[in-house]
Amino acid sequence: MNRKDLLTLIGLGFVLILVINLVLFALRIIKTVLFWVIIILAAVFVYKLLPLIKKKLTK
Repeated sequence: MNRKDLLTLIGLGFVLILVINLVLFALRIIKTVLFWVIIILAAVFVYKLLPLIKKKLTK
């Protein structure tokens, strides 16, 4: 697996987590607070940690 595939896999994993989060929230299986905590954690990962991972993989 090359580096581009790894980043794609990480991105698709987060999209899957967010879709499952949305479905669970729509079905009222999870509370509103948990829904927003997952959204915020995903956003922090994408905007702060993912560029660092990309930088390390491209070196």
